Amino acid sequence: MQKRLIVADSGCDLSEEIKKRLNIEIVPFNIDIDGESIMDTPDVDKKSFMKKMRKSSNPVRSAAPSPNLFMEKFKDFKEILVITISQKLSGTYNNAVLAKNMFLEEVDAKIHVFDSKSASSGETAIAMKIQELMDQNFNFEEIVTEVEDFISNMKSYFILDDFDNLIKNGRMSKITGTIAKFLSFKPVMQGVDGEIQVFAKTRGQLNALNKLVEAIGMEKKLDDRNLVISHCEALETALKLKKAIEQKYKFKSIQIVETGLLASVYANRGGIVVCF
Repeated sequence: MQKRLIVADSGCDLSEEIKKRLNIEIVPFNIDIDGESIMDTPDVDKKSFMKKMRKSSNPVRSAAPSPNLFMEKFKDFKEILVITISQKLSGTYNNAVLAKNMFLEEVDAKIHVFDSKSASSGETAIAMKIQELMDQNFNFEEIVTEVEDFISNMKSYFILDDFDNLIKNGRMSKITGTIAKFLSFKPVMQGVDGEIQVFAKTRGQLNALNKLVEAIGMEKKLDDRNLVISHCEALETALKLKKAIEQKYKFKSIQIVETGLLASVYANRGGIVVCF
């Protein structure tokens, strides 16, 4: 049997560069749009999906990966570290725990399921942390302790440019969404114990980005952390944000990744997620 594996749901957004560094397998969500069910895998035509999503007046739904999908990834490994999207946003964590319990009834292995209490680049930052500890030859129990501590201290911030999907899914009223667009309202949101809350109300993208950069400065000891920026069709904004952060703070690394289907459903075009 092989030694160690990282498993994450498809809410974990990865660049090709990061994929090469990580010993990771991805378990896909199912995305339902206008009666069509799409498995969130790398071969999906994301541009076509985004066009279809923008044209649709219906909410886009997502279905958590089944326990069996997780169990298929567990085969042939002795130590498995699983990362899921916040359990307050999805049933994925519970399905992964069920898969763990079922698998351990038949196989002698070690499995730990991490609730990321985040999504998108949050899951990416956790995967990078796990790999770093693996590379430093930390044992399984040490990795679990270190990563749970990392998650409890991880910060997540969000800026959305398009509220359409939040309106369609009933997360924001149509009137509020229209006012937000009309006034160029750009709230900076943050993850708090796995839930999304408003951190600051700003107007205009520049003010929102400045407020996000300012928020990073509230944290101490950044030089041993990796910061990950995920974006949905907003590479220029992500690059601008990266430059602003680099000018003010010293991180171990700053990575930019593009959102997969799942994160794109909620971030929508122009959305930015920053985690560290």
